[in-house]
Amino acid sequence: MKRSERLHAVTEYLRRRRTPVTVADLARHFEVDERTVFRDLASLREQQVPIVGEPGRGGGLQLHRDYQMPPLALSVDEAVSLWLSYRLAAVLGTLAAGTALAPAVDKVLGSVPRERRAAILGVIERIVVARPAKREMADAAAPIAAAVYRTCERAFIDGRALGLEYVDRNGAATERVVEPHGLLVSPPLWYLLAHDRLRGEPRMFRFDRIRGATLRADERFEPRDPRLMFAEITAYALEVKE
Repeated sequence: MKRSERLHAVTEYLRRRRTPVTVADLARHFEVDERTVFRDLASLREQQVPIVGEPGRGGGLQLHRDYQMPPLALSVDEAVSLWLSYRLAAVLGTLAAGTALAPAVDKVLGSVPRERRAAILGVIERIVVARPAKREMADAAAPIAAAVYRTCERAFIDGRALGLEYVDRNGAATERVVEPHGLLVSPPLWYLLAHDRLRGEPRMFRFDRIRGATLRADERFEPRDPRLMFAEITAYALEVKE
């Protein structure tokens, strides 16, 4: 978690609490040491966040009861996850949830600073939400490793190359270096839409067949619209439009 995100999270955590918390409590909750917590509290006080302390047994830290937090500023990752939740709710037919989330997503995107909103929309535009996978494919899907997903998501959002350990449909294991330009979600299947440097052409990689992923942080690329790279998305009308 970036420090700016942690500062916001600490403030939100204190706001939700009905009782005071100690520095040790905060350190355990955010998985940092107590010196980091003291630095974070000092930074928040410099930003005029009214953190007050109560000494003695049962005392601790809490926000002044009259404090109102500023509008929520989600990270790019969080905003994209919110948008995907809304889109998948609509595609999967949970209409009430999809309908309720639509205005919430609009409010979130409308409230973030212009520069961050542009970054969020730039990522969202490279995600293709498709119809649910056919029954036989869905039944054969395996769980996606959380660490693999996080690494691929980071590379996709940041425009960085990836090293993949991949097993194809025939069980053949290969190592690839790819540029992840897009995501395709056909619930419950997720695909990485990438340029495969080994073959020199676009390739789809199923997330549940990726056995390992390594971020190649120094190798940047310019993300492209995956619809222009994968003609089948348009030819077979795979995408479900909003």
